[in-house]
Amino acid sequence: MKKTLSALLKGLISILLLTYLFYKIDLKEVWQHLQQANIFYLLIAFGLCIIGQALCAVRWKHLARVMDFHNSLKEFIIYYFAGMFFSLFLPTLIGGDVAKCYYLARGHKKTLQAIISVLADRGTGLIALILIAWGSLFLMDGVAVPAHFTWGIHAAGIIMIAGLITPFFAGGLCVKLGGRVVELALAYWKRPGVLLNVILISFGFQMTVILIHILIGLSLGLTIPWKFYFFLVPVVAAVSMLPVSLSGLGVREGAYVYFLSLAGIPQTEALTFAFGWLFVAFASSLTGGLALFKTPAMAKQKEKGTDLFSGNAGK
Repeated sequence: MKKTLSALLKGLISILLLTYLFYKIDLKEVWQHLQQANIFYLLIAFGLCIIGQALCAVRWKHLARVMDFHNSLKEFIIYYFAGMFFSLFLPTLIGGDVAKCYYLARGHKKTLQAIISVLADRGTGLIALILIAWGSLFLMDGVAVPAHFTWGIHAAGIIMIAGLITPFFAGGLCVKLGGRVVELALAYWKRPGVLLNVILISFGFQMTVILIHILIGLSLGLTIPWKFYFFLVPVVAAVSMLPVSLSGLGVREGAYVYFLSLAGIPQTEALTFAFGWLFVAFASSLTGGLALFKTPAMAKQKEKGTDLFSGNAGK
């Protein structure tokens, strides 16, 4: 009951935020801008989004291997894309993560380890976001960023660095405070090579997302300084993670309108940009539905001891 009320409240907040944006901004102009968008750029952005998500599946595979999951890369890609599809319809940003945990843990009886691998996947992505946002403060010129955002990014960067370093020196204390979950998670700090590798993959993914945003801007003919995207993308992503709306809907669009205004982009064009990103992200996540044709069959075959991809049983 409590979860249902929470979901309804978040849905109401999303509706109110979108209603406010639609009241303030002329949707007819937004529609006109969308009609004039260069579809070629959007198609490239869509393709890059698919590639980026596949890259995330590679990252997840490295993290899950530390938790003693040895599924093939094809399986991780299928699970990841299935999770993307579920994220479209489940009422929270982590809805897709729940699906990924379910498919990975099924047949292994290692639910906690599956959860940790998915959380680690999220965490390493967040590390890259924070570092990019931190670095963007030294890149931008000519764009005035409010001081509270600047200080917030500096604080997040310092906390993140401290969080990465602490387990190397105080692992025992961390286990005492966090118990079994932390004990399992510390396996990543015992494999610093893996940790560094997945962080680098996260950087690669975030660079792909930034390029997608640049392509959306080009498709709409917006004159946004390329350096500003390194600030825009991680900050909007962070704001969208706030658990106050339905999968970030409304909060994300409002964030685009606000932050793009710092670069001199009018509200109409900014909301059009937000819808451009929503379209690309939705379309790429929708393709994850194709993975559902594979996933149940794969789980069923694994229970019978059959390798779905090689067609060999019991090997």
